Amino acid sequence: MKKAHLAILLMCTTSPLLASTEVILTEKLLKEKVDSSAPNTLAIEASFLAVDLTRQSFEDNFDLRLDGNASYAKTNENSFSAQMPVTSPTKYYKLGLTKPLDSGISLGVNTFSEQITNSQVYNGTKTGVGFEVSVDLYKNFLGRLTKSQRDVFEEAAKRAGSERDIQKKSFHQNVRKIYWSLVANQEQINISNQLEKFAQTQLDDSKKRFKNNIADSGEVARYESQLADRKANIITLKYQREVYLQQIKELIPELSNKQLKLGTYNIKEAANQIFACTALISKFQEPPMQYTNYDEILANLRNEYDGQRKLTNSYSDMNIQFNSQLQRLGKTSGYGNSWSEFTDDGKNAFSAGVVLNIPLGESNKKSMELKKLLEKKRYLSQKEELVGRVNAYHNQIIKNILLLQEVMKQQQINSSKLELSFRESQKKYNQARLTVRELIQDQNQYFSSNLLEIKSQLQIMTTLLDYFSVYTEIPCELNI
Repeated sequence: MKKAHLAILLMCTTSPLLASTEVILTEKLLKEKVDSSAPNTLAIEASFLAVDLTRQSFEDNFDLRLDGNASYAKTNENSFSAQMPVTSPTKYYKLGLTKPLDSGISLGVNTFSEQITNSQVYNGTKTGVGFEVSVDLYKNFLGRLTKSQRDVFEEAAKRAGSERDIQKKSFHQNVRKIYWSLVANQEQINISNQLEKFAQTQLDDSKKRFKNNIADSGEVARYESQLADRKANIITLKYQREVYLQQIKELIPELSNKQLKLGTYNIKEAANQIFACTALISKFQEPPMQYTNYDEILANLRNEYDGQRKLTNSYSDMNIQFNSQLQRLGKTSGYGNSWSEFTDDGKNAFSAGVVLNIPLGESNKKSMELKKLLEKKRYLSQKEELVGRVNAYHNQIIKNILLLQEVMKQQQINSSKLELSFRESQKKYNQARLTVRELIQDQNQYFSSNLLEIKSQLQIMTTLLDYFSVYTEIPCELNI
């Protein structure tokens, strides 16, 4: 009974795997998934939006807004004398529109009413409309700091946009690395399957010769060992394939519950594209900045730094603010009467003033100097990192690719010579002029050389994909 329950449980747990949809992996499919649903892509977009949100939040400061306030106050305290009456209750409201401008000026219109009662006045009411103007006369005169701050945010948003594109491209290239690792893995499995068939044939042949007393048990054991080694190698490669598939599922969770299968591919076409792309890149003596967004990033970074320096230079400047208010009002007993007087015989009231704020201590100046130093070092650090990346990726990667191509060329020569040697070894073995151990050794050297060729091709491909993550617009057919 327990065995039956266990069997049912196993069927239930494995049924989702059996029922999952099969997906054929191609570069086109992976590109679509990376662009549409990969969490890394979404996270990259979120990082850009966070910077753009900061820029937009700054613009919110200049939106037209509705301001209002109201108050009511009452007290039962006694007055000191009849000449000093206690005013209670007092009622007040103010409602208006305010429009800050990026020129350092703020404009406002409002309607207001104030009502008081005391021993001398009952429901004394003041009602009217007002116009307010506030002007920054020094620190942000004519909006010079506003412009600098806006420039900083805009350049930061542009830089974030370019970095977003590069990061998305880099992420796509990392997914492509896994895809081409799968392709190389499949090629290694194909070669290993041939090795396994060859080892099985040799084992079967040695057993026949053993029955005919031509071969001894040691020879049969060596071929059995060789077959087991080949099978173990295939299992290892299949395990590695599952690791690559798991990596793709982790990077693209939309495929996590799918049965992934490598689609068709064209090794010769890829090799031709690698050759053409390498030839094109090798023509550039200097880093081809026209094919990368890093030149724009460097320009944005410089402009951002220049704007921030202007802001920092004004850190300890004094503030001079001019405020003025013009009112037209009616003043009498009661809201209705006050409003009527306002409309029929309103009076004007005007006020103006200046607010001055001058830092006198040394702390502000020290803080400003520290800010300057911090911003300069941060800028130089980011600049040197970007310039170093651009130069290194072009100069060093080209050298790496040329060296790998030379390695692959020598490996091809090695494989062709080992193939001839292996054929001769088979003839010698059939003529009893070579031992089993020597034949297996020659065979392993030949097929190991073939496997190394595949690894070298994969290294060239992944190196080029790294190059595309920096020079994102290089006109190569391989750069997608």
